[in-house]
Amino acid sequence: MSSWTQAWVNDYLDLYNYARTIGDSEWAEDILGKLQEQKDELLQKERKVIILRELLANYDRINNQLLEIFNKLRVASEGSQTDSLQEQWFKLKLMRIDVSRKILQYK
Repeated sequence: MSSWTQAWVNDYLDLYNYARTIGDSEWAEDILGKLQEQKDELLQKERKVIILRELLANYDRINNQLLEIFNKLRVASEGSQTDSLQEQWFKLKLMRIDVSRKILQYK
């Protein structure tokens, strides 16, 4: 849970506890209702944040692999080694495009 979400929930729980302490059951039920209404929305937002974080990490990993292959291609001699490296390069570029599209969906 993000720090903002956690702070929001904690604040509402504090208000709920205060309402119960002063005996205002109507206010306490109203606060509890708001917490329950927001629960699904907050969970969905948290899920999006987690997925986006994973996609960005995957994007960075793919970029690092592309850099490694690029460096290998610079020093590789002609032949099957360069063909294999170019094939890996192409597959990684396609993977990066796919991850980029997914990132745009979650922003």
